[in-house]
Amino acid sequence: MTRRMTRGFTLLELLVAMFITALMLALGYGALTEVIRQRASVSDQQQQLAQLQRAVRTLVQDFAQLSARPVRDVLGRGVEPALRADRRGTELVALTRGGRIIPPGTQQPTLQRIEYELRDEALVRRVWPALERTQSSTPRQRVLLRGVRSVELRFLDDPGEWRTEWPVEANEPQRSRSRPRAVEITLDTLQFGKIVRLVEVAG
Repeated sequence: MTRRMTRGFTLLELLVAMFITALMLALGYGALTEVIRQRASVSDQQQQLAQLQRAVRTLVQDFAQLSARPVRDVLGRGVEPALRADRRGTELVALTRGGRIIPPGTQQPTLQRIEYELRDEALVRRVWPALERTQSSTPRQRVLLRGVRSVELRFLDDPGEWRTEWPVEANEPQRSRSRPRAVEITLDTLQFGKIVRLVEVAG
């Protein structure tokens, strides 16, 4: 009867097997890390896109609901036009908008005074608690969109000319109550480039 010899792994074979196993684990870990990184990148891009869509939707709604209602200035001595866009100031635009949904049984006004400002590549929206502000009034503000290089606004007047400032009328009360026929909004963003929206003003 022949005795069958049993033979184990040699040290060299064991080292080769361990090397192959370590290499496969390293490749698998690298692939897993890359998948996680890509998922995080896609999630971040989706969040930025959602923020951009919310910002554009808010801008469009504000201009579409533009009201002809002027407001008193902070000192109560003068009148600010319903829409004011002056490149010499720090604000991009200030406007009175309607269409605010009020819960039944409340006495809140349907009109709001809104201001936009570009600050440190962030588009900031301010909402004043009342149309007729005082020096003690404090607006509620929030950042609509970050990573904004610039914001350009153009306003279409009645003769069909595009204006970069508003109002254009020289006489009151037409000046303070005037509204453009349409507003062109151009956002130059770091992530998505230039976004252009044309908004028709209601009424």
